[in-house]
Amino acid sequence: MHRDMWEIVLEPGLAKAGKFFEHRLAPPLYRRTSIVTLSESSRSEIVEYLRLPAANVRVVPPGIDGQFHPSGEKSPTPLVVSVGRFMPSKRFDDLIESMVEVRRSVPNVELVIVGDGYERPALEAQISSLGAKSWIRLAGRVSDEELLSLYRRAWVVASASIAEGWGMTLTEAAGCGTPSVATDIAGHRDSVAPNLSGLLARSSREFAESLVAVLTDQTLRDRLSAGALQHAATLTWTATALGTFTPLAEDALRRHKGHS
Repeated sequence: MHRDMWEIVLEPGLAKAGKFFEHRLAPPLYRRTSIVTLSESSRSEIVEYLRLPAANVRVVPPGIDGQFHPSGEKSPTPLVVSVGRFMPSKRFDDLIESMVEVRRSVPNVELVIVGDGYERPALEAQISSLGAKSWIRLAGRVSDEELLSLYRRAWVVASASIAEGWGMTLTEAAGCGTPSVATDIAGHRDSVAPNLSGLLARSSREFAESLVAVLTDQTLRDRLSAGALQHAATLTWTATALGTFTPLAEDALRRHKGHS
């Protein structure tokens, strides 16, 4: 569901049309369709916002690839990593502003943002205007090996996104024993187990305060790191495959009976 993303990405006329189609025209076409979504919070939004039957909507979280595991490799100085496409809904501009606030309490912190997209020039200009080029790096696209190394070296991974179906980068980092700080949105409430694998923030101020807390409190960081591994252990691709194929098989049986 795109909801507020329509206005963020498209001009007003197209945004209004897209929102109307998504909210009003499309749902009746899917009232008898089995739906698989990634998280309980996303399921709640589908039922409440699109008003589709709750019995038809199942939750199947994505798994975590086996390569995402700890190696004992940590940056000697505070390192925050964020990963995603450079587009408005990811709110990397908000993350950068929050990190400027964080740096007042953690003077040697660094931020690495992995990804690319059409907002890169604007982000580069923002970093330059803040005089932050020495400690904020836009890494662009990186290899799988470098991404894995960054997850492992990071003290915390962060996401200031306002819309996600699931925070895949957060669970991949959790597999490496790295905790998260993220915005309190539907797609993050399940990919981050609150106060177990990371912290969720409801405001920019709370977001910055949560980052400072994780970066400066070793006991908290160790507890969240252990919780991240615990949470990640519940997310397997075997479970995802079974959860996805089950409604497909049930739907096939239903169709078969309907034609017999």
